[in-house]
Amino acid sequence: MLRSRPTKQHAAPSNNGSLSSHSTRRSNGGNNYDDPRGRRKSAIPTTPLIGTLIVASILFLVLLFSGSLSTSDINSSSSSTSVEVVDNNNNNAPIVDGIHIIHDNNNQQFRNSAAMQSNNNDNKSHSFKTTITSDTTGATSPTTGATLHIIFSTDCGTYQHWQSYLFFHRAYSIRQPGYITRIASGCTEKQLQDEKAWHEEHIAKVMSDRYRIHFTPHFSGVKDETTGEVKDDYKYFNKPFGLKHLLEHDELLGLVVESSGNNQMKQPNDIIILCDPDFALLRPITDDFSNPRETLVGPRRKTHFDEMSSHIVTHGHPYAQTYGLGTQWRTFNLDEIAGATSPAKEVDQKNGGLFYPAGPPYIGTASDMYEIALAWAEFAPRVHKEYPHLLAEMYAYCIAAAHLQLPHTLIDSLMISSAGIGGEGWKFISDIPESETCSFASNPDHSIRPIPSLIHYCQRYVVDARYFWGKRKVPHGIFTCDHPLLEEPPMDLGQGVSHTEKDRMNAFMVCALTKFTNDAMMFFKDHHCEGGGNRERRELVPHVNLVRKKGG
Repeated sequence: MLRSRPTKQHAAPSNNGSLSSHSTRRSNGGNNYDDPRGRRKSAIPTTPLIGTLIVASILFLVLLFSGSLSTSDINSSSSSTSVEVVDNNNNNAPIVDGIHIIHDNNNQQFRNSAAMQSNNNDNKSHSFKTTITSDTTGATSPTTGATLHIIFSTDCGTYQHWQSYLFFHRAYSIRQPGYITRIASGCTEKQLQDEKAWHEEHIAKVMSDRYRIHFTPHFSGVKDETTGEVKDDYKYFNKPFGLKHLLEHDELLGLVVESSGNNQMKQPNDIIILCDPDFALLRPITDDFSNPRETLVGPRRKTHFDEMSSHIVTHGHPYAQTYGLGTQWRTFNLDEIAGATSPAKEVDQKNGGLFYPAGPPYIGTASDMYEIALAWAEFAPRVHKEYPHLLAEMYAYCIAAAHLQLPHTLIDSLMISSAGIGGEGWKFISDIPESETCSFASNPDHSIRPIPSLIHYCQRYVVDARYFWGKRKVPHGIFTCDHPLLEEPPMDLGQGVSHTEKDRMNAFMVCALTKFTNDAMMFFKDHHCEGGGNRERRELVPHVNLVRKKGG
């Protein structure tokens, strides 16, 4: 049984943890690249002026056309230069407790390339590429300097395989800072090797070496308390148990095991942003909610939010998206779940509704999130025993946070999911001019209009009974060379007097998700398919197109 955490003032602990195999952590300004030895190139011997110009010109042309000129040699401040990576990856990924973990490789040599960005010209001549854009985003929050870890949990099936690729590509497209880590639980040995190879070839090498995968054992079995035999499967156990495993074994975040048994976290001050795989990022998500332009808080929590001295995630002050969970968790048998003396039992109806109906993305310091993971993993099976339904693990999170006396600041604008539902960032979508709904959804720009941080595509989205997007209808093999692109909806989708506000919200989702999926498919084809792969766009074929025309 876990003990509750005593009430205390939270001061940020000193960050003594470090990892020798990953000694470099990018600062906000660390966008310039040197060669693998840390030196600048192109030192021209001193000669008379004319001779110098001639030699420099010849050298420049030779290097340019031979592909040996690094991005930093041309213009270290250019953000539009594309590069090709010469992979120096060590294919022997570390094994921790028998679990393979993909890690960063920072010593890579970058070269010029002109063909990186996915483009939508289907008629263009395509050639097979192994190039990547220079990853200059970095691992830290642009305003606080804290190192960010965006984490999402999956199994090893094909359904969450394509979701994972889309998640990584959206992070890449919006320049999400931080390490992006997929937790993959319950893989067979073959699945593990296949996923590991896929990740290295299709994600880490061509998107960013900050994009990682962590493998864990199978956690989703529901065991008989008497016999210990697995009698059922509840896949959502993977989230608390997978997070706990990551925070104990990961090479960047895990525990430093000491002979005294007093194990310490390597990076307790880093920020964990725990997501779901069916998230499509619209703009970078960080630990800073200080900007009122981009932060929506519900009216019942607004007074408390305005009175807070800081709107930055710190120790003892986690944040999360508002969910419609209410206080149902208070009706569970908390004696059995958390213990007779648990502080969760002392949370009243008012505070239970203000601070604990939290859902992903969950955002907290690594030390807080590890405490939550320990309690969450302990409580989730007990909650599921009493409430064997979809939201059991989410109610277990609420109880774990209350047990640890970690009230969450709940933000409405982190996500949108179901059109028009309260407690989400739909105000931002309603503020978009009707004539721009689909075009802006297809290419969202937070600098022009404030938008939620992400789409949680957990629903079906339909407009006019003709245009549709639903994750259950997505073919699992969309990220292959042979799969066709998706037919995109018209730019006036959801417009006109015959459409409701909900129609326009659904139009935003259909337009955004179709375009994002196409962008990711184009990126895959650009970088992995000889001749550019299949660029057809098809209609009226179920399970091939996500946007389908029905009737007429």
